[in-house]
Amino acid sequence: MKLIFTFFVFISSLAVTLTFAQTPVVRLKTVTGGLFHPIDLASMDANRHLIGQANGKVRLVENGILNPTPYLDISPLVQDTSYNGIFGLCVHPQFAVNGYLYVQYFRKTDKAAVVARYTRDSLNPNRANPASAQVVFVVPYPTFGHRSGRMAFGPDGYLYITTGDSAPGDRGSIGDPNGYAQNPRSPFGKLFRIDVDKGNPYAIPPGNPFTTPNDSIPDELYAVGLRNPWRWSFDRLTGDLWIADVGQDGWEEVNFTPAGATAPQNYGWRCYEGNVPYVTTGCSATTTYAMPLHTYAGYNNNSNQLASVTGGFVYRGERYPELQGWYIYGDWNAGTIWTLRRNTATGTYQNVQQAASVANLVSFGEGADGELYVLSFNSGTLYQITTDAIVSRQTGDWHTASTWDCACIPSASSRVVVAPGHKVTVGQPAPVRSVRVLGGLRFEGGGVLRY
Repeated sequence: MKLIFTFFVFISSLAVTLTFAQTPVVRLKTVTGGLFHPIDLASMDANRHLIGQANGKVRLVENGILNPTPYLDISPLVQDTSYNGIFGLCVHPQFAVNGYLYVQYFRKTDKAAVVARYTRDSLNPNRANPASAQVVFVVPYPTFGHRSGRMAFGPDGYLYITTGDSAPGDRGSIGDPNGYAQNPRSPFGKLFRIDVDKGNPYAIPPGNPFTTPNDSIPDELYAVGLRNPWRWSFDRLTGDLWIADVGQDGWEEVNFTPAGATAPQNYGWRCYEGNVPYVTTGCSATTTYAMPLHTYAGYNNNSNQLASVTGGFVYRGERYPELQGWYIYGDWNAGTIWTLRRNTATGTYQNVQQAASVANLVSFGEGADGELYVLSFNSGTLYQITTDAIVSRQTGDWHTASTWDCACIPSASSRVVVAPGHKVTVGQPAPVRSVRVLGGLRFEGGGVLRY
């Protein structure tokens, strides 16, 4: 179907509705800009989010407004204030009661990764008390290599912390040259689990798999075989663990570990990159590896700039029911976003590339209400993931990104609303899923609107 007009059409309400596809169509709504190299998000409640910045500052976004005063400033402690500052943050499950914020940063004095706990200021709920710092966990990295930096509380109430393999990972180099990720006595390329509600500063949870006395293996160790797990999460409904692990040159991977799986899991690096053998020297033929659920071609194997996976979350919010149960993740280098849904009965999955994208997609975040967010590192922008229609923000051309509130050009999968008082000009073919005109459409130069 097509419409061709040569004059303005003023319609109080025109709705064209088609049957929606079974897969959700993701779009992004800007929440706020003005951040400096944002790196991670932690949610205090449905309306207040903390954003960790690489410069050592934690910012507060409340009801979509960026507070000009940092919630916490530890910039004097970090290695540098452009890239090697804060790597991750999370809040305690009982944050509303105890006000505990956990921050992982790159320490200036010795390059170590430090997990420290800070407490909400008793006189000002919009800031943490910098004097309340308690160092919880330290990994003594020798270089500027892979650190991961992600940490989160699991459904069991324990704090999980991942580390990178500490290698620089230069293109064309051999990854993890020292074989740290497969060595249980090394702290690198690992998943740790600790109980921060007991002990000083923590206790070892029962069920950790490496607690044999005098074996030189850290009792905190929970899983091995990771390269640089740049963002991972627990499904808040099922407890399943999703880990996105950045590849060397060939393959990016998404790992799925069901809730209740026996520890320890071995995610394969460096014996495998994705599900492809990488460096097999010293790898045991009897070891059971947790192979990735999904891989995609990385730097050497594609021409689409895909080069570094950024893990996300399974959507469990209520605002967008069509997203329910879909895992949303992306790629730092290309900005691509995918939705992936696993069939729990068969173990198969559906993976869908979305039209929406984010430049320098550094991290996803989950709100206390299950809604999901995305951070752009270089632009300093916080977006919310939605399935809402694209709405005009001003009078303008259909094919100009600034016309629309998504700062994008609507695609064939988009639902579009022309807001009251706005006049949008179509000067060339414009495929669209549905259009609702509350303002005006003008077709020029043989312009065609297809829907």
